Amino acid sequence: MAEGHGHLRSVVVLVLLIPLLMPFASAQGGIGTISLDCGSNPEMNVSPNEYSDVELECTVTNDGTILAESIEIIEEWDGIFVDISLSEDSFTLDSGEEADFIVTFSGESRLDATIAYEFTISATVTAWGPIPVEGTPLSNTANHTGDFTIAKFGMLTLDVPDTSSRNMVTSEEISITFQVENDGNAKDDIEIEVTNSNQLEMLGFVFTAGTSFVEKDVQSNGISSQFELIVRAPSDAADEIRAEITIVATSDNEDSVSDSVRFDLIVEAEDESSGLGGLSLENTDDLAMYGAIGGGVLFIIFLLVIISRISKRNSSRNVAVEGESEEEAIEIDDEFDLDLDFEEDEDFESDDLDAMFDDL
Repeated sequence: MAEGHGHLRSVVVLVLLIPLLMPFASAQGGIGTISLDCGSNPEMNVSPNEYSDVELECTVTNDGTILAESIEIIEEWDGIFVDISLSEDSFTLDSGEEADFIVTFSGESRLDATIAYEFTISATVTAWGPIPVEGTPLSNTANHTGDFTIAKFGMLTLDVPDTSSRNMVTSEEISITFQVENDGNAKDDIEIEVTNSNQLEMLGFVFTAGTSFVEKDVQSNGISSQFELIVRAPSDAADEIRAEITIVATSDNEDSVSDSVRFDLIVEAEDESSGLGGLSLENTDDLAMYGAIGGGVLFIIFLLVIISRISKRNSSRNVAVEGESEEEAIEIDDEFDLDLDFEEDEDFESDDLDAMFDDL
């Protein structure tokens, strides 16, 4: 009962004092005035490698010159993917005193950059010293309204289906196809380039479809069109040419973000590609050996043909003279002596050899 009478007396005193206190309350630096400063708008970095909560520091000040003030802090927030919290929600400040508190925004990595929320932080005077003023004309409120946004981040994956070495011959053209995945959180303009094209061109390689490509507005979590890089090998190669090609994709949202692929271009030396039977022209010992074998085989065949022709011609003569006279049986020695001295052979006429070659 005594407590109820105490509140009643405070209300009565407040009512009686309102006419006297109103001029002070409405004046700059008067009783119950308050200010709130929260700095610039917060932006959250949601890159997977750099994500952290965002903290906004606010300062509330009792601008009054007479009484201490009790102050309540509240927030207005309609965010769904991000939460907000206050380090402090009330203060009691003497005249001219200030206090800091932290507003924390908590989310998760990879949030879409299109997410944005408006928020309001309010500081309200609830009492002048021992006198409660909340909900009365003597209460004062300071507001800070800001915009919360998500920062863009770039992340790319350069997809080349085949990253093995490319084996080529001189003047051959090959096609290298690739696409780029946008793993960032916003639309991105993506550039793809052969970064060492100058060195390759000095070696004789030719890029018939160019060395750089650009695709704009690739959606977040989307994939670019398929690109084709056409490379022509040098027109001559005395020795094997082996060079590395480097293809790099770069994000426009973050210049420091890129992805690259490297592999070798190998051009076979011309003398290797023109070898006989898989043998290198440089291997002269092998060529000499196989040449000698081939020549010997051809010589043996030549001799057999000559012998065959001689035998047939002699047989035809024997048949022609069989009716005129009988020849004695010919004994064949055990050892076969192949005598190719046609000039000393009385049975071999000089015209027989010419006639034999005419028959070949």
